[in-house]
Amino acid sequence: MPHTSHPSRPKRQTQKRTQVTDDDGWTHVASGGNVRRVMRTRPRGTTTIKESEAGISSDQIEPTLTPAEAPGRLTLSELQAQFQTHRERWEGSESWNKLTSVLDERLRKAQEQASSDVASSSSNQSSDGVPSAPARCPVDAIVCIGLGSPSGFLRDGWVDRRAVSLYQLAALASIKDQVASTISSNLKVYAQDPVFNTLDEALLAALNITVIKHPEAFSHITANTMLFCPGAERKHLELLLPSNPWLLFGGPLEHADAGGVLQGYVDGAGSYCLPVFEALEHAFWNMRLYWAEEVGEE
Repeated sequence: MPHTSHPSRPKRQTQKRTQVTDDDGWTHVASGGNVRRVMRTRPRGTTTIKESEAGISSDQIEPTLTPAEAPGRLTLSELQAQFQTHRERWEGSESWNKLTSVLDERLRKAQEQASSDVASSSSNQSSDGVPSAPARCPVDAIVCIGLGSPSGFLRDGWVDRRAVSLYQLAALASIKDQVASTISSNLKVYAQDPVFNTLDEALLAALNITVIKHPEAFSHITANTMLFCPGAERKHLELLLPSNPWLLFGGPLEHADAGGVLQGYVDGAGSYCLPVFEALEHAFWNMRLYWAEEVGEE
């Protein structure tokens, strides 16, 4: 009986699965170009390999930051819908409810002080009728540093921080609206991050946030600035804080470097620590609102 041969089936190719853990506590599992994420179990504040043990300096391993890779089919309208969902969750949280109350108190107190300064300035005109310099506005700009990309993956598609960036952008938008309605309708808001892509820039523009390129943000920081920096690196903060911005959202800055720039800023500021943000805890982990203390203020 002749042997009947059957066509051999092509061998199924197995795809290698790779895990990469990012700084926010997520391990990203890649298979065939798709990425999912699972929460890592190692405790906060630890690293897989200590840089000192590997003999590598932080300067050597610092990645080159380029625009994030957005999913090919993602549109601006879809990104705006995602942002709106995140903003509704943020503004419905205890974290925002508490923060907005503290921020409102600080803004109104500053507004009252500014009004008092204006009245004092008007009553102290020089003898020739020329008024003295007008009182400064307590907040005339918000500068955002290190937001990350609301739409794309970082580091060649490995790190997914989109939810973190969307929640932090929601916080920025909420704070922007509150400051504008309380202090100044002409408030300027700037955002700087080399990972912004064209979708991110379009989303920010729709929120009346101006994207600027490094190092332009540094020239916008004054004593009248609110610095929004949930993702700013320490080396950048050390350059920004000597300008003594009146308000700062980010951190935590405490005990960063005893006697250094960060601790010096903290020593001259009051602060409020946000409650845990239940929707995504590490999006605002231990972050604070800081404000410059007035003379005699406790």
